[in-house]
Amino acid sequence: MLTLPVSYSASCPAALLQSIIPKFQIDAVLHCLFWCQGLNDSYKVSTEEHTFILRVYRHNWRSREEIQFEIDALLHLQNNGVNVAAPILTYQNDYIVSFDAPEGLRHAILINYIPGDELDFSQAENARKYAEHMAHLHLKSAQFNSSHKRFQLDVEHLIEQPLQRIKPYLADRKKDWLFIESYAQVLSEKLSKTLNSSTDIGLCHGDLHGGNAHFDGNLLASFDFDCCAIGLRVYDLAVFKWSLQLRKQVDIAWKPFLQHYQTHRSLSNSDLKIIDTLVSIRHIWLIGLHIDIAVAKGWLSEKYFDHKIEFLRNQYKNEQLC
Repeated sequence: MLTLPVSYSASCPAALLQSIIPKFQIDAVLHCLFWCQGLNDSYKVSTEEHTFILRVYRHNWRSREEIQFEIDALLHLQNNGVNVAAPILTYQNDYIVSFDAPEGLRHAILINYIPGDELDFSQAENARKYAEHMAHLHLKSAQFNSSHKRFQLDVEHLIEQPLQRIKPYLADRKKDWLFIESYAQVLSEKLSKTLNSSTDIGLCHGDLHGGNAHFDGNLLASFDFDCCAIGLRVYDLAVFKWSLQLRKQVDIAWKPFLQHYQTHRSLSNSDLKIIDTLVSIRHIWLIGLHIDIAVAKGWLSEKYFDHKIEFLRNQYKNEQLC
């Protein structure tokens, strides 16, 4: 019988319940459900009194060293009073469990489940609430440091690597590729200049689009720090503005968000000026991410690229008007 290699597999909840979850310091588990398939696989793990998320990283997505950086960030924030999904120790006093999957080595961590719902940003008050939480996260991570190596939110990670993934998909769309390549060069120069001159560089969540936080009526807490890294702090704000633009909520939420953030943490003029540049950079990064993680490529259609490139062209036009 011919045996073929596997590019992606979903681990069986029963097998995780038997072999992986018992390695963590939690009570007897009642349920393990395959909960969410995104950048990584998430399983909802329930004991009699607590709920957790087991995140199983894709093969070759993050190294053990990079995951340890994420763990360091979560522990630092937890220890400094920021509401985050804290990691759970194993009985080996580690936070990461590695195992062989059909496609190769995969890593898993267990974190506390964050109850509640995403905020509705059609209400300005929720934008203010989110701004305060983000400012608190930035303030309390000012002294963060990790001995573990990880990518940074720089030109290479946010622009150059995504462009390498995008280019083959635009082979028959020369005009669009030339536009993106030219625009990306302008964006790269602006980002490099700001990185070289900014004093506000530190830990960023990297994916604060509003969906990676839950509010339970009392506490607002963030989770999914898989994209966290060192970079311009204002990048986190730009990611939120980018998400508001996609949801057509900028007019409602952006001004109250930005004003309230600055009541807790000040921003320089250069920070404010580069936000729209970072919005475009985020969009290029996302296209590259989609290409990178797509197991099935069919949804990366002409319509997909029409929509994504239209956003960038509109960004470019708006910048020319400013």
